[in-house]
Amino acid sequence: MRDYDVINGVRVPRKKGFFRRAGNVMVGILAGVGVLTIALMVLGWNPFGSSKNVKNAGSREAIIAEEEKFHGIILTNENVMTQLNEISELMTYSQEYAGRASVVDSIQVPYTDMDIWGTQHEIEILYSGTIKVGYDLRQVKAVVNNQKKEIYIQLPKNPIVDNNLPQENVTCVQDNNIFNPIRADEVSVRLTEIKAQQLQTAIDNGIYEKAEHHMREIIIKALATLHSEYKVVFLDSVAL
Repeated sequence: MRDYDVINGVRVPRKKGFFRRAGNVMVGILAGVGVLTIALMVLGWNPFGSSKNVKNAGSREAIIAEEEKFHGIILTNENVMTQLNEISELMTYSQEYAGRASVVDSIQVPYTDMDIWGTQHEIEILYSGTIKVGYDLRQVKAVVNNQKKEIYIQLPKNPIVDNNLPQENVTCVQDNNIFNPIRADEVSVRLTEIKAQQLQTAIDNGIYEKAEHHMREIIIKALATLHSEYKVVFLDSVAL
C-alpha cells in the first residue's frame, strides 16, 4: 500500500492519523525504558528486589546493617553488656584481713558478776579472711548513644558482699578447765562476731566506694580498648 499521493506529478507523503502517531510515540518510550532497565540490571541493581529484602527492609538488623555501611560498626546495648560479662571477674574488689582474738570464760557465782576462782578457760584464735565486693551484672544497665558517641552506664545501688573466713585459716590454742570445759560452739560464735566486726571496719574505711571506683576504672578501660571513640558516662540510679 502506498504511503504517498501524486499531485501534479510530485510524490507527497500522506499525513498519518492521530492513533498511528500516538502508537509510534509509545513504541519509542517503551523501547527507551527497556534499554534503561537492562543497563541498570547489568550494573547489579535489581529494580524489583526480592520479597525477603522487602520484608526485612525495616527490621532492626537491616537498619543497623545499613548504618554500618556508612558509619562503621554500630554499638548496641547488647554489645556493651556482652563485653562487660566477659570481664565480670575483674570487677570484684577484694580486701584481706587478719588478726588475733580470744575467748575467756569463767563460772560465776549465781546471781552475781563474780567469777569463781579456778574455773576460767581461754581460747586464743588466729584468723585471716577476705571480703569481696562485686556487682550483679544482670542489674547493670547500659544505653548507647551512637549519635553523641557516648555509652551510659548505671550501676546497681547495692553491691554483693562475700565475707569469707575459711576454717583452714583459723588456728585455735585452747587452755581448757576441767571444772569449766570449753563448749563446742564457742569458737564458731566468736568467729561470727569477728566477721561482722571486720566487715563493719571495712565499710567504715570505704570499701564500697573503693569497689565502685575500681569497677568504673575496669569498665572504662575495657570499653575504651575496643571503642576508643566512645565516652563512658556513669549515671545515678534513677537516670535510666
